[in-house]
Amino acid sequence: MRVAFVIWPAPAHLYPPVPLAWALKAAGHEVCIASHPAIAAETASMGLTPVSICDADSMPPLMGPARPYVEERADLARITETLGLGPDDPDREHWDVLTQFYVPSMWEFLPYRGSADDPMPAMDGLVEFCRTWQPDLVLWDPSTPGGAVAARVSGAAHARWWSCPDVFCRGMDLVAEANTRPGGPVVDNLIAESVRPMAERYGVEVDTELLVGQWTVNSQPTAVGPEVSARTLPVRWIPHSKQEVVPEWIYPRPERPRVAVSLGLSERSFMAEGWAHIQALLEAVSVLDIEVVATLNKNQLSQVDKIPDNVRVVDFVPLNQLMPTCDLLIHHGGMGTVMPAIANGVRQIVVDFVGHQISTTAEGSGERLGRSRYTLGPALARYVTDSGAGLVMNVSEPDPLEMREQIQRVLSEPSFQRAADRLRTDWLATPSPSELVPVLERLTDEHRRHQAR
Repeated sequence: MRVAFVIWPAPAHLYPPVPLAWALKAAGHEVCIASHPAIAAETASMGLTPVSICDADSMPPLMGPARPYVEERADLARITETLGLGPDDPDREHWDVLTQFYVPSMWEFLPYRGSADDPMPAMDGLVEFCRTWQPDLVLWDPSTPGGAVAARVSGAAHARWWSCPDVFCRGMDLVAEANTRPGGPVVDNLIAESVRPMAERYGVEVDTELLVGQWTVNSQPTAVGPEVSARTLPVRWIPHSKQEVVPEWIYPRPERPRVAVSLGLSERSFMAEGWAHIQALLEAVSVLDIEVVATLNKNQLSQVDKIPDNVRVVDFVPLNQLMPTCDLLIHHGGMGTVMPAIANGVRQIVVDFVGHQISTTAEGSGERLGRSRYTLGPALARYVTDSGAGLVMNVSEPDPLEMREQIQRVLSEPSFQRAADRLRTDWLATPSPSELVPVLERLTDEHRRHQAR
């Protein structure tokens, strides 16, 4: 069969589905990655076929959550108020992640509350490609929900591919629940209103299946949550990122504990400020008998006076290469960072950005776009800490002594390693990409038979 992955054009969206794409290819299926040309070269370097669905000059530069969207964000604020999600509501973090990060990314390609006549060059290109190539299955990134429209227009089976907490479906479930309350105000479905202009252009009904797929493939641990109404198929996350030659210094594994620090590739591109805690963290590790590998860039090091002798600073190293040699990972709570640690049974300390106000700037533009709550990691932090595999480190008021004590505790107490080993066992019990392939074949074949009736 022919399988098209439709992704939002960023490495963090490209890397997670690559192992599944390879598994499909190994099973004899044709596979392509359809996206903006900005990600084409990176896709090709993964050994996969990129399909550029528009010209690079046909739409504004991709900025994702960094784009202001002043009027649209005001609408989001009104909807949030109508839902009545207070700061202590357990669903507030899911809603904030959805509305602050993913929905604005969606608007790069789809005009929120727009018209069927509005320009949508990338989505038009996607529909034209699917009509021509005739995929049997479209696996679409929820940040690019036009993939569902293109699949329906071309007659393909379609499903969402995701690798993080399903804040998309949870957000829609919250809206649906609110709209069942007697006498309450009607709350608009943000995702439906984003997809509607494209759907109307191509004569496609905006229904539940269009918004959440015929099913969802998600590689995050099921226990992370949240619970959603969508039919979800779990698949094992295989750690994968940009391909690099293994650095000579990684092996042999050092005799003293090796601690990695990784605070997010995507985050450092749009966090203009908020890195003052790195100085405190480096002070914390400077007197410990450990080796530290810190993946930090110039922006993150801007307030650091001196790099300690036991710290190696590198701009980037693939975590799937580094984690097998590490005893502890200190990180920001992103799924692409958590999972390599889990896959290698590595203890963790998750940096707590909740309530930590950051300033976002469009990369390369110098334009200050205001301040927002950074809320990507709480669900994963809870997953790690509830399991006993790590701790959460407060950086709102960084204290080198407290940081040092936490690091020493996680490295010295055996319970943290036992818990990390249990998480790895759970990870191994999740179906691998190759085990998922027959399931996708069956579901796609069921769609074909349904279409033929």
